[in-house]
Amino acid sequence: MATDQEIRDAGFKYIPQQKYLQNPFELPENQETVVDKGIVSTDAFTNSGGGGGAFNPYNVDMSTIRQDYNVFPSRQAAEIYSKTFNPRSTFDPSLIKAQNTANLVRTYESGTGPGVMRLGNSVLDIKDFSPGQRASLLKSADSFIDDAKMRYATEGQYVNPYDPNYSSMEEAQKFMAHPLFEKYYGVNEKGVQIPGILGVGLEFLKRKMPINERAIMENEARGAGIFTDDIGRIVTDDYNTAGGIMAGYNLNKIDAGTFDKRRSTIEKTIADKKAKGLDTTVLEERLGLLDEAEAEILGARKKTDLIYKMRKDKKDTYEKRKKEEKAAAATTTAAKTTDVKDTSGGYAGTPGGNTGDPGGNFANIDNSGKNYGPYSKPSPAPQYTSQDDTRESRRGRYFYGGRVNFKNGGLASIL
Repeated sequence: MATDQEIRDAGFKYIPQQKYLQNPFELPENQETVVDKGIVSTDAFTNSGGGGGAFNPYNVDMSTIRQDYNVFPSRQAAEIYSKTFNPRSTFDPSLIKAQNTANLVRTYESGTGPGVMRLGNSVLDIKDFSPGQRASLLKSADSFIDDAKMRYATEGQYVNPYDPNYSSMEEAQKFMAHPLFEKYYGVNEKGVQIPGILGVGLEFLKRKMPINERAIMENEARGAGIFTDDIGRIVTDDYNTAGGIMAGYNLNKIDAGTFDKRRSTIEKTIADKKAKGLDTTVLEERLGLLDEAEAEILGARKKTDLIYKMRKDKKDTYEKRKKEEKAAAATTTAAKTTDVKDTSGGYAGTPGGNTGDPGGNFANIDNSGKNYGPYSKPSPAPQYTSQDDTRESRRGRYFYGGRVNFKNGGLASIL
């Protein structure tokens, strides 16, 4: 039997003394001495994206990073809130044609428009034109619009030269749902449909939950080739890219000031190296990447703001419609419950109702049993001269349909 000291020396520090054990403790054979090393370090959380010290934004396995991009929200928001020069005091078909042509070419060239326009019974498809022809169309349209701006500005014929293309969001949605454009804007994309009450509940929560601005921003950044990990930090496997130059930054916190500081640091380093006669080619290339990253990220921010506005406007419109429907329903219900006439000739809720009296008004039956009608007042109570008169007057109360006294077999009130 091992002694208490031998047990401790073998590393079993929490075994009770042998004298307190029902069965003596025996040391395992071939037992290695246990050395207390504290908390053992492992690699279980290396590159887990949880903010630990092992995070490296430059050598990420991009197969583990989300890279899909949903282009539809950006296209829809750009269409809904697009603006065009539109003098209010005149109707100029040539100006309208020039505006539509310029918008058509620009949106197609930037990838934000379908490049298709209906002209009467025909359809103009910009894809059928060569780049040179598109440039010529755009130049001609812009020239005409500039002339119109100058002419109308000089004549003072408008208050605000820019108006939305659509009078309402519903009008824009109707345009985007047209068979010619529905696939481009994705307005009829249903996605995964969940049937029954669960689907209704999810739609309700979707409308009630706050708009996830970070998710919108990360989606738009993915469209520009800039990717993030699960907590929003920019990651890359290639430093020499627009996304790579900003690797490690939290995408949702980047603004114009972030780029100004980064640019200032690089420019200072370039100046120092030049003063020492050192090569600055690599740093100057980084400045170019920084300019590209600024355009991409701040461009994604503008799209995010527009999409956020679109979704907020939709939520506000939905809530306003629901309130109006609720108010209308309440008004209708109130109208139905006001002045509901009793089928017996009286009015529900008046004193003496439900007495059996044809007028429903016990209060209008005097002590003689005479009914004075639902709208007349009873005459003063008669003076009784004998017990027989009193008994007869009591008889009149229920003989003509009045309330029967409880002791004579009438109904007892439980109130």
